[in-house]
Amino acid sequence: MEGPWQQAWETAHRNPNFLDLTDSRFHQNGLLPDPGIFERSFAQWIATRSYNPDSRGSPEARSSLSSFYATQGWSLKDDQFFLTAGTSEAYALIFSTLAEAGDSVALPRPGYPLFEQIARHSRLTTVFYNQPWALGWQPDTISLEASLTRQTRFVVAISPNNPTGQTATLGTLAEIAALCRRRDLVLIVDEVFDACWEGPGSLPRPGALFPDVKTFTLNGISKRFGSPDLKLAWVALSGPNSWVKEVGNRLELANDTFLSANSFSQFLLPDLFQQMDPWQQKLRSLLAANREAAEAWMNREPQIAGLLPQGGIHGLWRFDGLPPWFDDEAWAVSLLKNENLALHPGFFYDIQEPGVWLVYSLLKDPSTFREGLERLSARLRKTN
Repeated sequence: MEGPWQQAWETAHRNPNFLDLTDSRFHQNGLLPDPGIFERSFAQWIATRSYNPDSRGSPEARSSLSSFYATQGWSLKDDQFFLTAGTSEAYALIFSTLAEAGDSVALPRPGYPLFEQIARHSRLTTVFYNQPWALGWQPDTISLEASLTRQTRFVVAISPNNPTGQTATLGTLAEIAALCRRRDLVLIVDEVFDACWEGPGSLPRPGALFPDVKTFTLNGISKRFGSPDLKLAWVALSGPNSWVKEVGNRLELANDTFLSANSFSQFLLPDLFQQMDPWQQKLRSLLAANREAAEAWMNREPQIAGLLPQGGIHGLWRFDGLPPWFDDEAWAVSLLKNENLALHPGFFYDIQEPGVWLVYSLLKDPSTFREGLERLSARLRKTN
């Protein structure tokens, strides 16, 4: 059964004046990659089409990954990569291959609910550690250690994070790495929003920084190249040499069972790394414009608290001074009904902080994003 927010959204989105500040779809927001890249690559692929499956992924695609990470100061061999049909499949591949039913995975909170579903599908249980507002949404390693059980096998760290938009600091990542060493845990680092990172400096990548920690680094073409429909992701395997070799053999056998990553997407990957810089610059310019607008708006609105996203395409606002009957959902429903404006209630992402929290997307045309901010201001004035 649909809840109050879903019901209000169904009504509001049919209104011609509807404005969706939850929308994080690249293509529908005008961020279509240059079709020529795909047309040229497809013509080359179809002219030489043949089926030569590789259980780790095509050699050419994996070579392009090695080259990319070398530019990030991280040396990885081609055979340390595994290609999958999306990062969800990558998680499932790792969970189902390396864990037993009843083992557990530690997930960050706030977080994206998809990971719980993937863990459940793999017959794993979940424990949660906090990324509290008081720490600037950084992972709380004390909370992480307290959450662990004897059955915990994996720690998931998402940086840049969804939905907080924050990137884990080097110090925080070092603490997580130390805990994984001490408790012999496998670290899964989700970096799917890395192309949205603007610095300063380079994105801290735990796999490169802590080469002795058993680590899987996940990424894909969905966010990095605006191509979620082409379903291609990769797993970079790093850690002690003996562990990398043993786990690599197990993953190779498991991945060979399904060979889900399609041939064209693998063929396309080197071209994406070589030709998608203009698209990524357009994306970062859009995000920067909307961050600037959000910052100016927050400075004008004393009822709003939040941290500007450092990476990724989502962020969080806390609304202070609202009447006591408003919680996350009631406030989001009020915005839908009165302003035809959609934002996600914080509880969708398991935000358990005090106050009223809503999640927004930066992936909107800047004029549309600014209009959404003005509608928020109007509703705040009418509510108080």
